Amino acid sequence: MDHLRAVRILLATLVCFLFAPGVWAQHVQTKVENAEVVYVEGNDVVVKSTNGEVRQFEISDNSKFTVDGKDVTVQELKPGMKLTAMITTALPPRWVDTVEVIDVGTVWKSFGSSLIIKTPEGENKMYRVPKGSKISLGGQEKTLDQLREGDKITATVVRTRPPLETGNATALALHPLATPARVGALLIDEGAKPGEPSGTWGTPSIIILIVVILLVAGLILLAFRRKRKA
Repeated sequence: MDHLRAVRILLATLVCFLFAPGVWAQHVQTKVENAEVVYVEGNDVVVKSTNGEVRQFEISDNSKFTVDGKDVTVQELKPGMKLTAMITTALPPRWVDTVEVIDVGTVWKSFGSSLIIKTPEGENKMYRVPKGSKISLGGQEKTLDQLREGDKITATVVRTRPPLETGNATALALHPLATPARVGALLIDEGAKPGEPSGTWGTPSIIILIVVILLVAGLILLAFRRKRKA
């Protein structure tokens, strides 16, 4: 009975920890000054700083930015705007390495927020589609889940590097990155390959994993001690 009580206390402690203020919140603050918005779709914004560095942010709906002395939301941002803000995001911004336009890509498969297309060179590549994106197809605007295998699309691909590699970003300023006018859909290339998960694990996922491990360990310990008593 004492062991069962200990497991119950462990469960109660874990529940209190999970619902404690700030446990699930992960805030990364990045200051941008007079940066130009070059691409924006849904909650994804790509900005170019005055030193030539280009970064991609996933921004929450309630974030505010100063444009021409006025506060605007991410939904009100447009390419060409100059903004100054302390941008708060759930994940670190990603540096942009290249931007390329795919004239004709063939849809192979879509799932979640990911889209796999075959490039004109015959290579299958996986991209992340910004939340709420509309993709033009045959003169009609379609959502990601409305695309079908074999559909032909045109897209502007923003290729980013993982946040952990941002320490090498100083090299980007030596070779100003070309940011051509957007054509077609905006796709984010995060380096994932078809068959691999896109993106990285966040703090909530890690916490859940730790909780599961602790619970399993507690149950195994309880079962082992009960067996010894028997």
